[in-house]
Amino acid sequence: MQHHDVFFQEIILHGITEFEPVLLPKFATNVECGNSTTGFASPADDYIETTLDLNEYHNIKKHACFLVEAVGDSMIDAGITEDDLLIVDTSLDYRENDIVICCLNGSYKAKMIQRRKGILCLISRNPLFDPIEIQEHDDLRVFGVVKGFSRNFRRD
Repeated sequence: MQHHDVFFQEIILHGITEFEPVLLPKFATNVECGNSTTGFASPADDYIETTLDLNEYHNIKKHACFLVEAVGDSMIDAGITEDDLLIVDTSLDYRENDIVICCLNGSYKAKMIQRRKGILCLISRNPLFDPIEIQEHDDLRVFGVVKGFSRNFRRD
C-alpha cells in the first residue's frame, strides 16, 4: 500500500480534525463577468449583505472532506486548472457525471465518472485525452466526489 493510500484511508476511517468557520463579508453588489450588464450601481448596494462561512457554503463535513491539489490539464473544460485545490467529500456516493478522486492501478486521478455502453469509464474534460475504460483486471478505488474547488489568483 502506498503512503497516499494510507493517508486517504485514515481520513475515511477517522475523519479530519476540527476547524473554525471562515467568515468573509459578502457584499450585496453583483459584478459583471461577461457581456451582460447588472445595471447602474446603486449607492445602497455598497453594504455588507451578510457574512458567509465557506465551510457552510460548500457544505463541508469536517469528518468527510479533504483537499487535493490539481496537476495537469485533463480537466480544463470542467474549469479545473493546475494548482486548483479540489474539495473532496468522502461521504458521498458518486453518481453519473460526478468528478471523483480515484486511484486506478496505482495512479491518482481526478476524472468524471460515466457508464458508456455498460462500461464504467473515467472521462477527462479535455478532448486531447481519451476516455479510460475500466476493465475487470483494473484496480479502481474511488476516494470521494469533488464538490468544488478553490483557486488562488495571486500568491503574495
